[in-house]
Amino acid sequence: MAHRLSLPDPGRRKPKAPWDPQQYLAAAMRERAAFLERHPQYRSLQDEIDLMLDKAGSAENRMAVLALLMEGKLLELHGHLQRLQRLCRDHLGRA
Repeated sequence: MAHRLSLPDPGRRKPKAPWDPQQYLAAAMRERAAFLERHPQYRSLQDEIDLMLDKAGSAENRMAVLALLMEGKLLELHGHLQRLQRLCRDHLGRA
């Protein structure tokens, strides 16, 4: 099941003081904490990701780590979808 992170829509807000990335970071961190509170089974995964990102050093390296993690999960999902496709094909072949 996919989970969505909800950030404020900049188009629906009234203009205010200059853009403050710290405000968005704080909102994202609160959202993450609330998500982990609702879904504690993901806390160990988040801790593992945080550890990798802490070791990455620069922002560019952190983005590269995130890209590699996402690519790995996409490859894993692709494998599951291929297996499901084979199961469906086998089942339909017997029907």
